[in-house]
Order: sequence, then structure tokens, then C-alpha cells
Amino acid sequence: MTMQPDTDMPRLWAVRLGLDADLGAAQVSRLEMVFSELLDAEATAHLRDGAGAWQIEALFSHAPDAGIIDALLSRQFEALGLPAVMVSVEALAHRDWLAENRAAFPPRHIGRFWVYGSHLTRRRPAASWPLLVEAAQAFGSGTHPTTEGCLRAAETIFRTYRKSRWRVLDMGCGSAILGLGALRARPASTVIAADNDPVAVQTAVENRRINGIARHRMRCVLSTGFDAPSVRGAGPYDLVFANILAGPLCGMARDLVASTAAAGWIILSGILNEQADMVEARFAAHGARRARRLVIGDWTTLIMRA
Repeated sequence: MTMQPDTDMPRLWAVRLGLDADLGAAQVSRLEMVFSELLDAEATAHLRDGAGAWQIEALFSHAPDAGIIDALLSRQFEALGLPAVMVSVEALAHRDWLAENRAAFPPRHIGRFWVYGSHLTRRRPAASWPLLVEAAQAFGSGTHPTTEGCLRAAETIFRTYRKSRWRVLDMGCGSAILGLGALRARPASTVIAADNDPVAVQTAVENRRINGIARHRMRCVLSTGFDAPSVRGAGPYDLVFANILAGPLCGMARDLVASTAAAGWIILSGILNEQADMVEARFAAHGARRARRLVIGDWTTLIMRA
């Protein structure tokens, strides 16, 4: 019997962009954001190949229009003073991407936090703070250096300050792994998980459910910054997470600091190393001071106090 290809498997298309090795990480990230912010990409990544040149890859669940992508990229190339480079588009073979993602998503220890997927059957380590995040969630699963930096920063704060009840804001929550982490470390706390993306808010609600967190402990809110009354009204916060990008962080610096309790903590990430001084200066202008910097690869996490 001849086996037919499994057409039920999701079909993906890969869009690739090759860039010169002498470009800086900030320039490459700006070009990558065309895929992550302006286009409906399922996932994006950038890395250097064996020769040192930059490669950006984005995965799509629909056939992308290379002409539209090139037009959007051309504006960024012009703004950066660079010659435009065309993308390539390739239809990928049918594969069980979720199974492969699970295989590539072993449990991770990030300090006391233990991030795992539901496919894992072994028992969690003793004294760990477990966080159940499904492998299908590409961002906010603890694998990105910005998420890891925030979790490590939170563990440092929780180890130092023993109070049991914290008022926590997870701004731009995505999967809400950071807000969930705060509740694992301090179960008597309350969390507002806010995002301007309805899909992210739905994901946060689902992650709250599968982690067994009561609704009154974590409220998931659709809000652009502090627009929602429930975000403004729940402060001042003892701990604020904001793992976004440097530009939006600078734009909401005043509101983030104003919403933090006196001597409260602000954990900022999504910041490239070369952007850290700029972000720190913007928050310092509104009365925050740096307590510590964590650097993981190309990314910086800032721990600041109001």
C-alpha cells in the first residue's frame, strides 16, 4: 500500500532574509520586527551563519506575498541607510511541527523556576516553582533570554524580600509566564496581566487555568498600556514586569514609575544591550534608579526601584 502524505499536518512557509555580517544587532532586530509586528508571522528568529552573516527567518501559516514583504522592508532599509535586500520564500514540507517543537522543548530550570510542557511525564523537582507552558507557545515559554532574565530578576527579589503578598503588574504579558511565576513564588499575591493583543490575553487566561490559578489571584486584561481602568486602579504595584521592546518601554516610562509603589520594583526587558543606557536614563528621569543589570547574550534585563 502506498502511504499518502498527511495533509492534516499544518503547512508552513519560510521567508528568509540574508544580511551583511557588519550590521549591528539593533539594526537586524529592527528588520526582524517587520515580520513580528507588521506581518502575521507565526515565529521569527535571527542568527549568524557559519560565515558570520546575519540570517532572518520567519514562518507563516499562509503563503506570504514576497512583494508586500519587500515593500515593507524597503522602508526600514531606507531609514537605516542600507541598500534593500530581497527575501526568499519557500514552502516547507508537511511535518508534525508540534511534535518537533515538544522534542525541542525540554523542561528548563531557571533558578527555582521550573518551566515545562504538558507532554512531560516526570515529577517536578522538589522545592521548585513550577510553570506549565505549552510547547506551541513560541514566545513567553522561558526559552528567550528576555523571559529568562525577568524570571532570574524576580527570583533575586523574592529571595531577598520575604513578604508574602505582592501586588504585581505583568505589562505586555504575552503568555503571562512572568505573572504566573510571581504567583508560584508568592501564592498570596495578586496579579494584573495586561496586553494589547486579544490573542495574548486569551493565552494568558488559558495558562492561568492550566496552572490552577484562581481568577481572583490573576486578572487578564485587554489594555493598551494603562488605558484600562482595571490596570490603573489596581496599583500602586509592588512589582512591575515589562518585557516588551525598548521603544515602547521608553514611551510608558512615566506611567510605569508612577504606578509603582514607593520602593517598589520594576523589571524591564526586551532591551538590546546597546539600548540599555537609553532605557535606564528614561526611567531615571521619572524617578527610578537602577538596582542591577542582567545580561544574557545580546539582551539586557534592568532591575529598577521606584
